[in-house]
Amino acid sequence: MTTTLENVRQSIAEAFPFEVCKLPLLGPDRERTPHYGLFRSDNSECVGNACRRGYTPHTLDDVQALAEAASAGFDASHCGITCSWDGGHHVIIGPTDEHRRAIYGTADNIFPRFILQAGYDGRAFTASLGLFRDACSNLQWIRTAGQSHSVSLRHTRQLRDRMPGLIETFRGLAARWDGVVSTVERMQAAELDFREFVAAVYPMPEDASRRTVGSYQRRAESIVGRLMRERQRTGRPLGSAHTATAWEAFNAIQGYVQHDKSRKGRLSVAQRAIKALTDADVSRAMELALAV
Repeated sequence: MTTTLENVRQSIAEAFPFEVCKLPLLGPDRERTPHYGLFRSDNSECVGNACRRGYTPHTLDDVQALAEAASAGFDASHCGITCSWDGGHHVIIGPTDEHRRAIYGTADNIFPRFILQAGYDGRAFTASLGLFRDACSNLQWIRTAGQSHSVSLRHTRQLRDRMPGLIETFRGLAARWDGVVSTVERMQAAELDFREFVAAVYPMPEDASRRTVGSYQRRAESIVGRLMRERQRTGRPLGSAHTATAWEAFNAIQGYVQHDKSRKGRLSVAQRAIKALTDADVSRAMELALAV
């Protein structure tokens, strides 16, 4: 969804038409306990684990305040917003085309994204600078040397009152976009043995059964197929799958995890993208790609 900064609050409200309420939990004979449960106001779904009396769940207004601050952090008149719910609020925000960077030709571009995560696990909110690659609809975190692209934001009851500071925090994250682009450009310039790369991300067990070997081979073929399709889509020479740039190799793994990897339940596109961000296979692929 693309919206003006003035409509960010409304967009979040439409995506999450409910609050999360803290209610007391009773014992088997309805005796009082020191524990509380968190429940959605629209369908009474239980959210997260039991909590103590002093825990204050964040509100929809807190999420709206974060989204508004993130949108202002890009200094863009319009922004795109994608929302998903998975035991907490997940919001992805980015400018439209102002910050687009071309990595190869005209069909392989990256765009900055703020990834906001507000859970009900007692942890602080997190805000991260990520990227969206239009060639394959991949949402990614790219690590750069010496810089952190995530910040923790402690939840308080006066979150909206801290708006000026929140905006400056997001502007600081946005200022690191050039470093992310430079890292991606170095990955694009570095070549590696693609089959060795895939084998390093998914090492075959020494005592692998025939069934396991077959499963590994099918996954490798799927990843190679993704590499070749993305080459065709971005106008790259098809060439051989034996070699690839570190950028191509990382995206082949990351894309497989985000779009093809088996997951429990019927996840939305946004939920799959969020889960791929912290996937161990993606982290390993990033580590190997940056080491080339």
